[in-house]
Amino acid sequence: MLKEFVEFLAKIQTPTRPVTVEVEGQHYAVKVDGTLGEVIAKQDTRPCTEVLRLSTLSGIVEAYKQKVFGANEKTAFRVVDPFHVALESLTLDEFGKSDDFAIAEFSEPPIFTFGRFYEPEEFIIALISGFLRTANVESVLQLASQVGAGSFVGVTDDGISQEVTVKTGTVTKGTVPLPSGGIPLIPWRTFRDANPVESKFLLRMKGRKDALPLIALFEIDPTWKIGTMQSIVKYIKAAVPEAIVIA
Repeated sequence: MLKEFVEFLAKIQTPTRPVTVEVEGQHYAVKVDGTLGEVIAKQDTRPCTEVLRLSTLSGIVEAYKQKVFGANEKTAFRVVDPFHVALESLTLDEFGKSDDFAIAEFSEPPIFTFGRFYEPEEFIIALISGFLRTANVESVLQLASQVGAGSFVGVTDDGISQEVTVKTGTVTKGTVPLPSGGIPLIPWRTFRDANPVESKFLLRMKGRKDALPLIALFEIDPTWKIGTMQSIVKYIKAAVPEAIVIA
């Protein structure tokens, strides 16, 4: 009985018909009843195509102008997110894929870390390095420079603006007006080629006994990503007006 069972298994596993069949250049699976089944997609066994890796918008624009790796009029810039831009083909190959000719990626670490409490001096340096100098930045710098050990920070809010008062003991060291509901600031977040966009932040201070208060900025405006992508599109269109830009 065991021999007969093994012979039976071997018989049913032996193909008596082709698994696939080619019809007009397209491969199909063959069903049990002999009719055509699902289309069998061709496997792409080609080696990966070369992609130019860049770190600036000006670099990927120049790659487009120089038609790197055969980029032509059927090529578009695709703004993937605020940190990635791809120069890719608008046409699909026989495997349903489009080619990337060049990719610009901003991968520098952030100069200013939002949500982190800094020592006042460290906060001032990071603020100067990581933001476009505006009147609001000057107000925040003024506030940060006035805090000292044992400082008391009081905030009054009239619905339109906030007034931050710094005191050490009974001595008022300074009063700084700040917009209510967040401070509009312009941080450097991504490609320096494109203009940075403004968004709102909350400023918070954390007092410490016998030590300088800690200072932090918290993000409260998620629309900066859309604004940044639009700024990148504007840069590319100004550099190569004839180009197709997708965002």
